[in-house]
Amino acid sequence: MFKSEKLARITIQVPEEFISPVTAALARFKLLHLIRIEETHLGKMGYIAETDAGLVNEFDSLYEEVEALLGILDLPLKAMVLQEPVVPEKEIFSAREHLAAIKSESESILKDLAAVDQNLRKAKALCERFKLLPDDLDLSHLSHPHFLHWTAGLLPVQGLEKLEESLSQIHHALIEMSALQERSVILIFVLKKDRQILERSLKSALFEPMEIPAGVSGTVQQQVTKIESSIRDLEARAHRLEAQKASFQRKFGSALLMMRERILLARQVLSARRFFGKIDKSYLITGWIPIRLFPDLEAEINSITREQAIMERVDPDDIRAVREGIVKIPILLNNPMLISPFEKLTSLYGTPRYREVEPTIFFALTFLLMFGMMFGDVGQGGVLFLLGYIIFRRFYKYFDYGIILMETGVSATLFGFLYGSVFGLENLIPALWIRPVDNIPYLITVTLSFGIVLVSLGMILNLVNAVRLKEYESLLGASGLAGALFYWIFVGLFMKYLLLGRVAPSELKLWGWVGAGLMTIMILHRPIYRMIFQKEHPSHFFRQAGLWTALLESIIELFDDLIRFLSNTVSFIRIAAFALAHAALFVAVFSIADIFAHEKGGGITYWLVVAMGNVVIILLEGLVVSIQTVRLEYYEFFSKFFRGGGEPFKPFDKEIGSEEKSS
Repeated sequence: MFKSEKLARITIQVPEEFISPVTAALARFKLLHLIRIEETHLGKMGYIAETDAGLVNEFDSLYEEVEALLGILDLPLKAMVLQEPVVPEKEIFSAREHLAAIKSESESILKDLAAVDQNLRKAKALCERFKLLPDDLDLSHLSHPHFLHWTAGLLPVQGLEKLEESLSQIHHALIEMSALQERSVILIFVLKKDRQILERSLKSALFEPMEIPAGVSGTVQQQVTKIESSIRDLEARAHRLEAQKASFQRKFGSALLMMRERILLARQVLSARRFFGKIDKSYLITGWIPIRLFPDLEAEINSITREQAIMERVDPDDIRAVREGIVKIPILLNNPMLISPFEKLTSLYGTPRYREVEPTIFFALTFLLMFGMMFGDVGQGGVLFLLGYIIFRRFYKYFDYGIILMETGVSATLFGFLYGSVFGLENLIPALWIRPVDNIPYLITVTLSFGIVLVSLGMILNLVNAVRLKEYESLLGASGLAGALFYWIFVGLFMKYLLLGRVAPSELKLWGWVGAGLMTIMILHRPIYRMIFQKEHPSHFFRQAGLWTALLESIIELFDDLIRFLSNTVSFIRIAAFALAHAALFVAVFSIADIFAHEKGGGITYWLVVAMGNVVIILLEGLVVSIQTVRLEYYEFFSKFFRGGGEPFKPFDKEIGSEEKSS
């Protein structure tokens, strides 16, 4: 929390015979950010391992076959615990043999079942089509017409007249036999020479053919009886085959799932080798790992290789390329479960650098506080919490968003108690703090004060970042300590004026002199820094080309920063504006409900309108408030201290997954 996980770069030299179990161990640890060996000095020397592309393709083919078989058997996917390491060169043979044995026993049965299911669907569809026709219609007379072409099907009722018009120039007979919802079941005859005209007319009239098989004979009722008999036979056969399928599920289910897991791991091991190097009979693996995990990984690899592996750990400060900024240390965030979902929103703005303050906890707390202030309502907060809980429990893919929604629901509920609002009703519970509509000036003062605190926090975090990243020159600039002092003195005098209604002339005079001094420092912060800390002589700056241009740029930058300080602070008044808008929307909803209830003459109508209004407010304003809160975080808070430009940490499995997709 407050900073990313401390990492170390490790290099592992593994004898060739142990590379597969060692790679599997790295996959189990997950938190290893691999470095391509070709990006290191060893890669430039040609020590790059080769991957057997043919073996990878074989595993891809096996994986597709296993997935298809699991789909046919309707087996749900679940993770299996592997009891022993996977060696791809050996695994390919056992997997191939095991899969062939399973397929030889089950394939013919499963193919028969698929064929029976297909025939059953066709028979049922054909039976339904025949039932649309009159029972006494004799199809024998229609089986082999010599001069006529006929078809039967469904046509929208409003299309009958249009079809008649388009066929008015040819001989035809159109018989409407029955109706199905808003469509008519028709039988239509034309001369064979006019078949193409009929087909064009039917297509334009949105005709849906019934596709009756050619050569059928007997009445429609006889055909239905015959088809229903075949359906019963097919269903009985399908039942027997389904029993055999269930037997295969019990017999082969676990084995297929385990095989799938082992194939995935084998492919992962092979893909990982693209990152490795190789010297003679040893593989070289390098990457970044959390320092806290290094002892456990070292013990695991020593156990696998019988202490024949060589492991080296180097701290980032000891790597010259890192100190010079040539190599970036990946950023692994480490926040508690209730805070970590907000990492997704932080990462949208950027990835912090290695020693930069990790802002997720500040983002989470201020986001929830601002959301609650703008969306305070006990009932609607409870709805948000319930929606978040459903997502949290039912939709694992959106697990993080469920937590965020639950937390915003709690914040909205707490502020609902402070505002005394339950689904917009303000007569059910007392307000523990204020009612926004009745205390507009006070609410604006509170949100403005909150803005001052958050902007000040951003400045403090910027000072911390400047020290951590050794950007000492910026401490004298408008975004550093000098700018922060100027802002805090100004804010202090402003708050005194708001509270007491006056500021002493001596205080204004003192602020004027101090402010002028700070502004001078901010304008000349670069030459001052070089003279004091780098011991450069003042005459050196007057001899520089473009001195006056640089000074002009500094002045413009100063006033730009000071204006942004003011605008960023004032921007927080929007919190009060949206809190008032939230209350105003409730007023509008209740007014509309009164109108409807008066016109309809019933209380039920009133509460239905209120309920619908609350739904609209939750969906519409909930989205708008979320967007405005994120905007305040990004533009008013993060812009004060967040530098970004870091490289995200890619765990072993995600790194390999992205490598497989790109290849």
